[in-house]
Amino acid sequence: MSWQAIARKEYAEIRQSRLVRYLVYLFIFACLIGAYVFPLNTTGDITLGGFAGYMVTAVSILLPLIGLLLGYNAIVSERSAGQLALVLGMPHSRRDVVVGKLCGRGIALLGAVVIGLVGAAVLVFYPYGSVTVTSIFAYLLYIVLTLLFGVIFFGIGLTLSTLTRSKQLATLSAFAVFFVFVVIWDEIETGLLFALERLGLAHGDLPAGVVFVHQAQPIPLYDRIVAGFFEGTSMSTYFGGDAPWFLNEWAGLVLFLLWVVLPLSVGYRRFREVDL
Repeated sequence: MSWQAIARKEYAEIRQSRLVRYLVYLFIFACLIGAYVFPLNTTGDITLGGFAGYMVTAVSILLPLIGLLLGYNAIVSERSAGQLALVLGMPHSRRDVVVGKLCGRGIALLGAVVIGLVGAAVLVFYPYGSVTVTSIFAYLLYIVLTLLFGVIFFGIGLTLSTLTRSKQLATLSAFAVFFVFVVIWDEIETGLLFALERLGLAHGDLPAGVVFVHQAQPIPLYDRIVAGFFEGTSMSTYFGGDAPWFLNEWAGLVLFLLWVVLPLSVGYRRFREVDL
């Protein structure tokens, strides 16, 4: 298949990127350090849910950065240099290009998540926790969930790469996504609450509908799914009682999977139709 040749080329280029390598190493290091520190800071039982919740902050910062870095330059760099037209002049379709870039660059993401979390499991659960078939299956689901979380931001980066014609604009767009989604998103909730209280539309807590919109971003969704399925807590703690059904972990999982599919679909459709 012709996409395999593109995947090998992309993988070779990613291996030469020092920034990507250092971020992958940093993610693996963060997982191993988290696995070392977590048992020392835990007084109760050592559980998968506890470890997954402990790692949410590190995962929510590093994986979006890695995913965006892998995706934002995937198309626009070759397009601006005129190389993409040459690639498509060979027996490669645009689908081959997208699949090849996804697979070739995605290896870095796959390696970071699998090596980091498997190594963490060895440090945490082998000496401290109980290893059963059920716990192994649950941990595999956690690894898949975390990998898909990275794929979301890779898809967002790839979409940005198809929407822009210059590397500078793609870089600024990726930085803006990271800044809004990772750096200031929690502050947006505070600002919304302040504004709605001034208007008399909220009293201490955000309305459920506003919470739904604010929490529909990938990072809060990942946090909600980890809390609901692995830690055994839910959004009900936000309201001091039962949360509406559209704020539970199952609704969050549906939205999360939509985030996995939609950016990649939009990016591919844009790339299929754009005039090179």
